[in-house]
Amino acid sequence: MIQEIKRIVDNYLNNAKLCSIILGTVTSDGIQISDKLTIPDELIIGNLKLTVSSGDKVRLIRNHGGQQYYILEVIK
Repeated sequence: MIQEIKRIVDNYLNNAKLCSIILGTVTSDGIQISDKLTIPDELIIGNLKLTVSSGDKVRLIRNHGGQQYYILEVIK
């Protein structure tokens, strides 16, 4: 029974996307990551948040669950 539970937990952790790296473009509303999805400013964190301007391409780290996005770098 214990081995079965360990196997289930291992499979979950191996298949769960705990975080991911996303590319996006800064807009006036937030960061657009696809044609249909723009991340609002309230969900974006990081030191670079204040230095980016509209039209900049950025690389983001999405937290597990998608409740926070950290600006990793500005792509030139």
